[in-house]
Amino acid sequence: MFRHAFVGLIVLMSAGCATYQPVPAGYAGPTATLADSAKSEDSTKAQMFVVLEIDENRIQNSIGATAQANYGRGFSLGTKVIERAVPIRPMKLKLRATHVTGAPIHQLFSQAAGTFFSVEGIVDFVPVSGKRYVVAGELKREGSSVWVADAETSQPVTESVLEKK
Repeated sequence: MFRHAFVGLIVLMSAGCATYQPVPAGYAGPTATLADSAKSEDSTKAQMFVVLEIDENRIQNSIGATAQANYGRGFSLGTKVIERAVPIRPMKLKLRATHVTGAPIHQLFSQAAGTFFSVEGIVDFVPVSGKRYVVAGELKREGSSVWVADAETSQPVTESVLEKK
């Protein structure tokens, strides 16, 4: 009896960790591609521009993938960029632009030095079938921002999320 309850608890806890899939299994409709992006500043620090959520559902993103890929590498940082298919329908995206570092202590020192920037917010997004989009932005002392752009033209297709000073 205890064994069955324990296994059931593990299954429930694992299901809570599952990541939302924007295109469900069996979906046969049109899709577009939505990619995160990254800019390396040096071998220990990078800028990342990512989608955290679609319609309030957490999705796999490049911040988590990069942290997982760099676990145990000390200060060294290599970015891992995620892209995903999305269905063609209006959606709300939670975007984040942030610095990432190879080691948590580096992040703390960067924050103390005023060289670690981040901004996050929600935008409306309506993809077009077959198009490729990329999360873009700027991280700077004067104000950071993040938006979704057409990958081919680099033109914004959503409003920008601006850092509130």
